[in-house]
Amino acid sequence: MKTLLLSPNKDYDKLYYFLKDKGFSEALISTLRKLPNSLTIDGSPANMRSKLKKGDKLKVTFFENASSQIKPIQFALDILYEDEDLLIINKPASMPSIPSKRHFENNIASAVMFYMQKYNQPFVYRVLGRLDKETSGVLIITKNQFSASMTSHKKTYLALCHGTFTKQEFEIDKPIATLINNQINQQKREISQDGKNAQTHVKVLKSLNNISLLEISLQQGRTHQIRVHLSSIGHPLLGDKLYGKEEDLAPRVMLHCASAIVRPPLNCLPITVTAPLPDDFNAILNHQPNTELPEEK
Repeated sequence: MKTLLLSPNKDYDKLYYFLKDKGFSEALISTLRKLPNSLTIDGSPANMRSKLKKGDKLKVTFFENASSQIKPIQFALDILYEDEDLLIINKPASMPSIPSKRHFENNIASAVMFYMQKYNQPFVYRVLGRLDKETSGVLIITKNQFSASMTSHKKTYLALCHGTFTKQEFEIDKPIATLINNQINQQKREISQDGKNAQTHVKVLKSLNNISLLEISLQQGRTHQIRVHLSSIGHPLLGDKLYGKEEDLAPRVMLHCASAIVRPPLNCLPITVTAPLPDDFNAILNHQPNTELPEEK
């Protein structure tokens, strides 16, 4: 359950207009319409058509009727940040963010469900910007529907890819579509003019022995966007057997969400969260001879 206490600094003909001014989405407002006793003004029941005067005390309550049907499993979470709305963790590689038939118990969702039991309240598992199974780093879990709808974020990734570059910084702007085989959507994505717009900003941090360490930010965050884009220019990620080489010997897809700038709801100050470089990244970097980056052309 999440409760907000708000007070307008001017009169409103309808409570609805005040919530819109505060940044509430239509979906969030629709949820409040359906929740009994979710709105009160100075202690009296209210609805979206209620008048709201300057200085009135508006109480907004989001009720979770039931928890996600995910089996809780005890697993030690590496917590980077936590408050009443957010739980941000350092996700290990090779552990999926959500349950699947192959990973019904060994997943982050089950671990979070176990952790959240201590609050003794219904909890729905919601993730902002879910990471692939093999991707490590910053994973943002929201504790209620309000924070899930009203929190924004911007992530920065570190990646190890094959090859070196002639430029230190560049953009990849190519649309991405889901690969369809026999009218069935496949796991794999592809570059296609019929796909959705996708822009990836790449900064080369180090050139190694035919390996590069990259800093990457995304404009959209499509599924497999980094992997597809780098593969499309001939620089697949180390360990990426889906978009790269089958004989790749890296321990996993070498992609790590290194940091995130998180903007909580209602104009709160942004939070910067970082996740240290994992051991498998350091093991590869420490065994590669450095070479000088080329001058920008």
